[in-house]
Amino acid sequence: MGVLMEKTEIDLTFIKYQWSALKHNTRELDHLKELGFLRISENTTDIASWYSSGSAIMYVKNVLEEEDGIYGLGFSSDEPDEYQQLEDPNGIEITIAGHEAMGDYINEGFNPVTNVLSPSELINFYSVVYETTDLKSTLQFYLNNWHWDIIEEKDEYTLITSNSGRTMLKFISGDSNRIQTVYVGVKDIKKQMAKIMTTDYEPVKTTNNNLGNAKLPIGFNESILNNYNLSLGGRTQNYAIEFCIKDALPGVDFIFSQRFTFNSLSQSNYEKFYA
Repeated sequence: MGVLMEKTEIDLTFIKYQWSALKHNTRELDHLKELGFLRISENTTDIASWYSSGSAIMYVKNVLEEEDGIYGLGFSSDEPDEYQQLEDPNGIEITIAGHEAMGDYINEGFNPVTNVLSPSELINFYSVVYETTDLKSTLQFYLNNWHWDIIEEKDEYTLITSNSGRTMLKFISGDSNRIQTVYVGVKDIKKQMAKIMTTDYEPVKTTNNNLGNAKLPIGFNESILNNYNLSLGGRTQNYAIEFCIKDALPGVDFIFSQRFTFNSLSQSNYEKFYA
């Protein structure tokens, strides 16, 4: 009997986003600026650039007639020299890269635009909600190719996590194949909300929180949560405090999340945002 090969462990590191030049002024990309993303380098052969806010990284490509939205995901590999690009069953472009290979790729194909680091409350992208017309085959593609653990499985959705718990992918049954919702971790959700309040963005207004016996962290109380449109999801001392902006970028919703020893996604919060 042959030796079973261990599957590679991967973690979400960047989002691939495309922006229609026929619909928007691609030189401005005001949505990205308002969210705190800074253009850090540009592709030498294509009309695309890297943007960063903290460790939340986006590869933004200008297109003509295609729809705005996420067209791919980038994952880090625990194999330093690994680099591959492939498509999942629905045409979502997947990049898998170890740190050595990714460094070579960026150095060879991109010119720096700025080395200035701007202050950011964002930590990283750590989860996406993937709507699919065929949940079973889409999920199986990811489970077959890389190491994931299933942490929640329902008729309408399945949530998987990387071995480290650093990344989660939530697959839900839908009428189309798309990634519309991105979770981004933040250091201080009140500071992030304060920044958003100075823009034209309107966070989703949810119903008042049912705190139950939750023990809120220092600096939070029921009034602050409700006045800031923050939503509490989780358990007594294990929860996330979140808010959602629909169309934070055209075609993409952001759920900003400050997690307190919470290593899952709050279905109750998600339902509040999408009720």
